[in-house]
Amino acid sequence: MGIRAAIDTDIGDDIDDALALALAARSPELELVAVTTVYGDVETRARLAAKLLEALGRDVPVAPGSSKPLYGEAPGRPPIYSTALGSGDSYSNVVERHAVDLLEELVEGGGVDVIITLGPLTNLALLFMKRPDLVGRVRLVTMGGAYSLNTAEYNIRCDPEAARAVIGASCEKILVGLDVTLKCVMSDEMLQELYAGGEEYKEVLAAYTRAWRAWAGHNPILHDPLAVAVSFNSGLVSLEPAHVEVEVQGRYTRGYTVITGGEPNAEVCREVDVEAFLRLFRERVL
Repeated sequence: MGIRAAIDTDIGDDIDDALALALAARSPELELVAVTTVYGDVETRARLAAKLLEALGRDVPVAPGSSKPLYGEAPGRPPIYSTALGSGDSYSNVVERHAVDLLEELVEGGGVDVIITLGPLTNLALLFMKRPDLVGRVRLVTMGGAYSLNTAEYNIRCDPEAARAVIGASCEKILVGLDVTLKCVMSDEMLQELYAGGEEYKEVLAAYTRAWRAWAGHNPILHDPLAVAVSFNSGLVSLEPAHVEVEVQGRYTRGYTVITGGEPNAEVCREVDVEAFLRLFRERVL
């Protein structure tokens, strides 16, 4: 049996979430037990995930979660590549349960080994607020933050209060930041391999990618797939124990992840073996 993994995702904006789901489903080291969605139009995000999982032959529950951050309103825009969904498409594995409730059940029952977060950390913060007794039983791999770049990374910036609560929590966690993920870019040749199709999941991924690329105008950067890969092969990156804080009050620095003095509360990715990771992704997904 593989590592039992739940994935919390804002699939539908950047294309890397969909590519990460495909990598997880096609990696024998992982047993995907649940997918949850977060931020904005979580119902459409759930359908995007369910459509891809169906094409991948994975029958796992998909649960919509929190649409808005802990403070503030939900974003109004629809997921960017939701145009790849049919208007009448419905999927039986989209469950009528809140993501937090599903994650609570999995953690409490010992049914999950790692939660891989690929979006804002709202669902995890709500879980920790609801059940603080479960915090120590959670292992996280989080795509989020920027540790040597002067910027607020998107997933953290969307809900800094949630990120602060989760990153500060006393649980085992690996933080995969922009510092390393920006180095992992799909080449034109890799895109052509995806577009060549031949399998149902590749046809779905290709449709998602074309719709996203029409908006983005550049090749996919494999932020989220790297986090998935690290969940079962941490040898792809170099890790450094660190005490990480999330800035929530700064006028210009809200959402920054700052390494400070103090007892380490996370392992932060510092370097990545880009060639080895791209080879792994290519073999598994393309």
